Amino acid sequence: MNDGLKGKVALVTGAGKKNGIGFGIAEKLASLGVHVVISDLVVSPQEDQPITYGSMEEMQQIAGELQASYGVQVLSVALDVTSTPSIDGAMTHINRTFGGLDFLFNNAGTVFGAPQPVHRYDEASWIRTFDVNLHGVFRVSKAAVVLMTDRPGAAIVNIASKAGKSPAPLNGAYAASKAGVIMVTKVMALELGSQNIRVNAVCPGLIKTDLQEGNIALKAYLWEVDADEAEKRMTDAVPLGRMGEINEVADLCVYLVSGNASYMTGQAINIGGGLLTEA
Repeated sequence: MNDGLKGKVALVTGAGKKNGIGFGIAEKLASLGVHVVISDLVVSPQEDQPITYGSMEEMQQIAGELQASYGVQVLSVALDVTSTPSIDGAMTHINRTFGGLDFLFNNAGTVFGAPQPVHRYDEASWIRTFDVNLHGVFRVSKAAVVLMTDRPGAAIVNIASKAGKSPAPLNGAYAASKAGVIMVTKVMALELGSQNIRVNAVCPGLIKTDLQEGNIALKAYLWEVDADEAEKRMTDAVPLGRMGEINEVADLCVYLVSGNASYMTGQAINIGGGLLTEA
């Protein structure tokens, strides 16, 4: 399984912290012999920045640990998915270091302004959520495809969400932006098929990440209970009776870029313990 990956080059956005899906993907890739570029938003501690981000120091530490553990080259790059100059700079660095790119994992994501109903949602927060979650996928993919052309087995995986398929009350910006990620995945798959670049999306349900903590807090607010009770109710609703682990999502993501998934493109695959069963 996951054969033919050794020596390939992958970029993972939003991978600057160890307790997120991005790091899980990066570690799984490295364990299979893939050279990895970990990237994240990097700002100074003094800046007013509500997005969860990784420091360059933390990313460099992660890169060093992955290199030492798996014997692959790991590059840490500051990348703001809302800034075209930042993305272009990162791509130039990647191209100079590796001479191209085989895989892209659009994992960076966030939410601003929740909990609020759509008719009361702060406009700036709504737009900013879309700018990271949806427009970020567009910007990074547009730049990355240039480096992926003529690379056999090239593939893109976009991290969407269960919320992109099932309405999320008081979290409309996140849900709508992730629905957009699913649709842009399908459009890109049709458009890039002739270049032999496959594009798929993964739709996680309840996964143990930092972002999930915010979702638990939102449910606690909606249900007027404490966080522990909210988490229990959420978990009880999952047919498999538990939250998913980061490594389980990472395994699926890496499978989708492997040769074992060579005839799969344009799909948005659920991974949520049965919480969402429709396509």
